[in-house]
Amino acid sequence: MVKWLFWSCLLLMIYSYAIYPLILAAACCLQRLMGSKSPVVEEAGEEWPRVTMLVAAYNEASVIQEKIENCLALDYPAGRLRVVIASDGSSDATNRLVAACRDPRIQLIAYPQRRGKISTLNATIPALEDEILVMSDANTMYAPDAVRKLVRHFADERIGCVCGELVLELPDGGGSGEGLYWKYETLLKRMESRLGFLLGATGGIFAIRKSLFRPLPPTTIVEDFVTAMKILEAGHHVCYEPKARATECSAPTVRDEMKRKSRIGAGGFQAIGMTAAMLNPRRGLPALGYWSHKILRWFVPFLMLSALISSAALAAQPLYAFFLATQLLSVAVGLQGLMPRSVDHRLVRPVRYFFLMNLALLIGFFRFLRGTQRVTWEQARG
Repeated sequence: MVKWLFWSCLLLMIYSYAIYPLILAAACCLQRLMGSKSPVVEEAGEEWPRVTMLVAAYNEASVIQEKIENCLALDYPAGRLRVVIASDGSSDATNRLVAACRDPRIQLIAYPQRRGKISTLNATIPALEDEILVMSDANTMYAPDAVRKLVRHFADERIGCVCGELVLELPDGGGSGEGLYWKYETLLKRMESRLGFLLGATGGIFAIRKSLFRPLPPTTIVEDFVTAMKILEAGHHVCYEPKARATECSAPTVRDEMKRKSRIGAGGFQAIGMTAAMLNPRRGLPALGYWSHKILRWFVPFLMLSALISSAALAAQPLYAFFLATQLLSVAVGLQGLMPRSVDHRLVRPVRYFFLMNLALLIGFFRFLRGTQRVTWEQARG
């Protein structure tokens, strides 16, 4: 029974991280052989549609001026793009700085009380006039052509949501350190997008059709993921556009990054109940992807813990003693990443990142169970 538990946990992890990508690759190859058209289009129509960029902001005085300048520098027809900054009860200079901008493309909606991002979106989106909405954050800076790259896909009526590429940078301008894992996730995104069912969106840079937005409960933690999944559930394509790039400073410390990932983890477990319809096997590849790429991943911390306990129980046998030693070494490498002076070597980083990511998921799970994860958000500052 203990051996069965160990090998079951190991095989489920291998399936999620190794076999599922092979299934995606095979599905993409089959799609090409059958001559099926990819949902991703290459060119926009003759006339660019009217677009509203919506920025939900709370106490963003340190970055809001840079965000405004970034928006005004976008390579999109000026008469067809406006920027709405919805201030969620900001108590700093955010509102004053936005109001001081005289460019008619910039509009401030100042809410008197802080309620959380999803409540701000629920209140703001129905009043917007444009059909294409670009969702962004105040600390997310777009490449000049990013909005064009996102919006061009809506020439295909099947597409309801387009997610761009968010590049995390350290405060000193370097890379975020997620490295190898991020490249792996990007490969999965590309394949899922080609098949029309990208699972979720990156909150700082994605676009939707306004008519497909449905207000979400005010307790929703990861509104970007749930919004994209609801559009997918409604039968529309969700795709990934890696050429629509934006940058954002990563959390300044490992502990800040853990806090961010724990919040995302709590939101992921909450989202399961909100997107349960997408787990129905009758939905085909999107359901398989949701089970394989998301649900199993979110439960990997429990699989890791079960494998550790079962290999410890079987440690008298050389094979399981080896597995136990490997797991304990991985735990040690991961935990030292939380120390002020941790080892930072290219061979250590993937192990450390994988362990801390799953530790954050575990913390997020218990926050979800206790209901202690706040809906309101705080940006980590360098």
